[in-house]
Amino acid sequence: MMPHSSDSSYAREPFFNTRLIINTLLVLANSALLLFVIKWADVVHWPYFLAAVSAAIIGFLEPRKGWFLAVLQAAFLWIGYTFFTATPDNGGKHELELFCLYGSIFLTFLGSFVGGILKRAVGK
Repeated sequence: MMPHSSDSSYAREPFFNTRLIINTLLVLANSALLLFVIKWADVVHWPYFLAAVSAAIIGFLEPRKGWFLAVLQAAFLWIGYTFFTATPDNGGKHELELFCLYGSIFLTFLGSFVGGILKRAVGK
């Protein structure tokens, strides 16, 4: 008889469950806020702070499926910025926004990974 593992309950639950759908809505709302902060900020600190905190929360909310939420947030940020925002006339402001955008996308993946590891470590 095989020992019962706590990971076996994750294998039986469907990928798209109510919890993931609720967390997806939260990530989409947070992504819209982050996109607003990227457009509004005059420095990189606020977008990076918000991206790092929200990504760690993604990892904590979904330690096993956080990768899906991170990809969703990154895609929302890039698509939202590229197709639904106006490009600033000032070249320096445009470069700052791009730096904030791509840095936030990187922090989304890094933070969700670290948040998931921390959640699994605390859960044991």
